[in-house]
Amino acid sequence: MRDLSKKTFQISLGAMLTVLSLLLLYCAALLPAGRVTLYFLSSLMLAPLLYERQPRAAFFVYLATGVLSLLVLPGLLRSVPYLLLFGHYGIGKYHFEERHKPKRAYLCKWIYYNFCMAIVYVTCFSAMAGEGLQKLALPWLILGAQAAFVAFDFAYSQAIRFYGRHLRRILLGN
Repeated sequence: MRDLSKKTFQISLGAMLTVLSLLLLYCAALLPAGRVTLYFLSSLMLAPLLYERQPRAAFFVYLATGVLSLLVLPGLLRSVPYLLLFGHYGIGKYHFEERHKPKRAYLCKWIYYNFCMAIVYVTCFSAMAGEGLQKLALPWLILGAQAAFVAFDFAYSQAIRFYGRHLRRILLGN
């Protein structure tokens, strides 16, 4: 089994995860449907590093992906969902779950998510949201965002479990 603490393996794995994230973000920028799913999948590229307790390496993958997305994607706004929410959520989730008991960790993740969503709403909602979404009243948007948080956090946890049970052996060569 490969040792994730070796710098060369960490760098090559980080580069591969960055490229995969960027590819998913590029697809999200070009395809007319499924953008949220593609942003979510791009956020999952950090899961192997987080599962292996390498949050620093995960942060550098997030940073590299974010910078490259600003340079490569058509239009700066296409990078915003990744930069302001999807890209770093897994890192925040990791830290909250490592430092707190489950109920407190969930509360911290909820606050963190809502803070990020508020920034997205204030900075670029009108430019990114479709006409139908813009016509919704703010309370409905907030309610939808809370449902999205529950689904996002649950799906992220399930993806990390799936990695640990099935993909880890393949990726690390065991």
